Amino acid sequence: MKLQITITDEEQKLLAKRAAVLGYDVTKFAKFLLSHEAMKVSEVPTYKMSEAAEVRTRKAIAEDQAGKTKKWIFGKYGN
Repeated sequence: MKLQITITDEEQKLLAKRAAVLGYDVTKFAKFLLSHEAMKVSEVPTYKMSEAAEVRTRKAIAEDQAGKTKKWIFGKYGN
């Protein structure tokens, strides 16, 4: 999809200043703004856990806080 908009020189200068702070050009910054705003209004679906899953989760959190877990680094152990 291609989107074309017309902005004033003043608007372009303001966008360019804000974009420069992030190291972006105006086009990339405009895309950033659009995606940032879209994320604000999108809803992340949530689902209720089953009772069994909730019990296992609470147990796992308690074990982790008690230091009973080990750190696993993906790829370190040949997998």
